Order: sequence, then structure tokens, then C-alpha cells
Amino acid sequence: MVRGFIRYQISSYIRSLTFIPPLTLFVGWIILFYTYRGVPIMSSYAITCISLYLVMTWVAMSVFSLEGESEKDLLFVQLPSKRDYLWGKWVVCLLSASILAFVAIVYPLVINSFKETAGLLHISVAVFGHLSFAVFGIIVGSFFSNTKVESKKFTWLSSMLVIAISIAGEGIVEKAAILKWVLLLFPPVGQTLLHFTDEALYIGRNFWLDTAWVVFYSFICSFVITQMFYRKWR
Repeated sequence: MVRGFIRYQISSYIRSLTFIPPLTLFVGWIILFYTYRGVPIMSSYAITCISLYLVMTWVAMSVFSLEGESEKDLLFVQLPSKRDYLWGKWVVCLLSASILAFVAIVYPLVINSFKETAGLLHISVAVFGHLSFAVFGIIVGSFFSNTKVESKKFTWLSSMLVIAISIAGEGIVEKAAILKWVLLLFPPVGQTLLHFTDEALYIGRNFWLDTAWVVFYSFICSFVITQMFYRKWR
């Protein structure tokens, strides 16, 4: 039943054509960004990570808005639990993220855009970064798609505000250290981007600690979103 629901969601997403704007924007941006050759590896991947963060927020909100309330009620009745509905949505988002991340990582390698040869270490960190930022986007999109506020304008503005604050987090802390603990509520964008410089390109203790924090943060957020989803549709 759950697999059937996932196939149904993929089919609905494709038929809705709502995938076209984010896909076109992202792929077009990647092609435009790599028009020039001889660009640095890690800083280029850092920029495409941030782009994926923005686009996956858009994708997640689109996936969660595929059905109206009456159609949701019918799906809830047919599925074993409401949790399967939520997880099915996330699977569709992750599949979309995997395709976009693959394009962002592989395209510059195919056209030889980098000034140096990308090694296994570069690719490994790039995969980690793109998947992390994709998850951040899915979290933000899922969170605001499951709030009780129905205004789409409010949800879009709120999600963009969260993205802006999370990206500017390091600079905010430098100006106002007292906000350091508040910013723990936002996706750990800064900690992930620290590994996207050639000087810091090393998979050591700090890398694994930051990876653990990304996984823990994602787990906590998925739990919170699940509880919000239950409350909204109980």
C-alpha cells in the first residue's frame, strides 16, 4: 500500500507539472553558473548546495500541496496510518533531491569546469553537502506546509526568512553572540559550509561531529514535523 502511494505521489507530482519551474530554474542556474571554466571546486559546490536548499524548499511545499483536504481525507482512510502519508511525501522529495544533487555534482565534472581535478575527497564532501542542504530544504518546506496557518503568502515568506537567517547565521553570531543558542533552531548551514573550502578539505573529527549534528538535527525536526502533522490532521 505504501509503495503504491509513493508511485501515486510521483505520478501526481509529474501530472501537476509543478516540478517544471523548480527543475528548470535549478538546471538553468547550474548551466549558467558553469559557463566559465577554471572555477574552484569546493566554493562552486558550496554555491550549488545553497541553490539546492532553496529549490528543495520549493519542491517540498509543492509536493505537500498536491491534494486538497477532501482528497487527503480519502488517502488517510486508505493508508495504514497518517504517518505513511507523511513519509511517502518525504520519499518523493528525497527522490527529487537525489536527481537535482546528481546534476549539480556531475555536470561540472562532465564538462570539465574546475581548474583542478576533483578527487574522491572533493566528491565525498560534495555529496554530503548537497544531501544535507536538500534535507534542510525538505525540513523547512515540510514545516511550513504543516502549520495551521492557511495563508500561502505567510508560509512562503516565513520559509524564506528561515532560509535567509540560516545562511547568514555565522555573521549574525559575530554581531550578536547572544543569539547563538537561538540559531540552534535553524538548519546548521554554516557548520556544513565550513567544510567547503580547500583549506578545510579534510575528513576528520570535526567533519564527523558536524555530520552527527546534521543527522541529529534532521531526526529531531522530522519528529517535530510528524507531531505537527498529527495535530493538524487529527
